[in-house]
Amino acid sequence: MSGLKMHKIKIWAKENLSAGTLYTLFLTVAMLATGTINTISTKLQDVSNAKGLGDGPPTAFQHAFFQSYCMFVGELICLIPYNLQKLFNKFSNKTKETSTTTTAIYKEEETPEKKPYTNPLIFWIPALCDLGGTTLLNFGLFYTDASVYQMLRGILVVFTGILAVIFLKQRYYYHHWIGLFLIVGGCVIVGLKSILFKDNDNNAAADSVSRNPLLGDLLVIAAQVLAAIQNIVEEKFFSKYDVQPLQAVGWEGYWGVTMTTFVLFILYFIPGSDYGSVENSVYALAQCINNWKIALATLGSILSIAFFNFFGVSITKRISSTSRSTIDTCRTLFIWIVSLIIGWEEFQWLQVIGFVVLVFGTFLFNEVITVPYYHQWYLKRKQMWLEAKEEKERKLKSDDVKDSIN
Repeated sequence: MSGLKMHKIKIWAKENLSAGTLYTLFLTVAMLATGTINTISTKLQDVSNAKGLGDGPPTAFQHAFFQSYCMFVGELICLIPYNLQKLFNKFSNKTKETSTTTTAIYKEEETPEKKPYTNPLIFWIPALCDLGGTTLLNFGLFYTDASVYQMLRGILVVFTGILAVIFLKQRYYYHHWIGLFLIVGGCVIVGLKSILFKDNDNNAAADSVSRNPLLGDLLVIAAQVLAAIQNIVEEKFFSKYDVQPLQAVGWEGYWGVTMTTFVLFILYFIPGSDYGSVENSVYALAQCINNWKIALATLGSILSIAFFNFFGVSITKRISSTSRSTIDTCRTLFIWIVSLIIGWEEFQWLQVIGFVVLVFGTFLFNEVITVPYYHQWYLKRKQMWLEAKEEKERKLKSDDVKDSIN
C-alpha cells in the first residue's frame, strides 16, 4: 500500500512539478524574502535618529525622496548583470540559443508575435509611477502607524484586479473575486489590531511621527493606485515587447534616478525645515555616515529592492500583474513575524486570524486551493472564452488584410 502511494506521489510530482512550476515557486519565495528585508530596512531608517551636519542634536531620519532615490539606485544596479550576461553571450556566440532558453524559462507559453525592444523611453511611464508611489508610501509611513500602513498596501490587489479587467481585458471568475475579497478582509482584520489593541512596544520613534493618521492613510491608498497603474503598464509592455526582467528593472531605475536627482536638486534650494531645505539630501547622507544602523539599513534597502523588483517583474512577465500583487500581500505575514522577533510589536490572535484569511484568499485566487466540481466548470468556461477570444482576433486580422488589399 505504501509503495502504491509513493508511486502516485511520483506521478503527481512528474505531472505538476515541472521545471517551470519550480521556477515560479522560487520567484515567489525570493520575492517574499527580499520584500520583507526591504520593508524592515526602511522601517529601521524611519525609527532611527542621527546627527547630520553641524553641531545640532540627533534628528529623525525623515527623507522620503532620498529613500526613493536609493530605491532607484538599487534598480539601476540590475543593468550591470544584464549587460555582463549580454557581453558573455556575445563572446560565446550563443546569443540566439541563450535568448530562446531564457524566454522559455520566464514563460512557458510565449506569444510568437512580440516586437523587439528598441526604445528605453517605454520604461519612463512605469518609472514615473514608481517614483510617485514610493515617495507617497514613504511620506505615509511618517504620518500613520506601521501596521495600518501595511494593511492598506493590501488594497493594491483590488486596484490591480480592476485595472486588469478594464485595460488588459482579463476575465475573472467567482474564485478570483472571492479571493480578492478575502485578501482585503484579511488585511482589514490585521489592521484592526492597531485600533483595538495598543502595543506597549519600544517603537517610540515610530509613534512620534504618527502625527496625522488620516493623511498618512490617504497617501498610502493613493500610492497603491500608482503602483497598480505601474503593474498594468509593465504587463502591457511585456505582452508587446521582448524585454528581459533585468533589463526592464534596470531601465526603470535609470529613469527613476534621473528624475529623483532633479527633484532632490530643486528641493535642496527651496527653504524648509530639513536643515534649511524642504529635503536636504546632503544632511541625509551625513546621517548615514554618522549612524551605522542607518547606513546598514540604507545599503540593505538598495540591494533588497534590486532583487525584489527583479523577482516581481519576472512574476509579472511569467504570470500576471495581479498575481504579483497578491503574492506581495503575503509579505505582511513575514514582516509581522520579524517585527515580533525584534520586539517592535506584541503578539495578538486577531493578527493570526487576519493572516489566515489573507493567505487563504491568495491561495484561492492563484488556484492553489480549488473546489473540485466548480474548478471543472471554471476550466471549461475559461477554455470556451479563450477560443472565442482567439476567433475574434483571427476575424479582426482577416478584416485588416482584406482592407489592405482593397
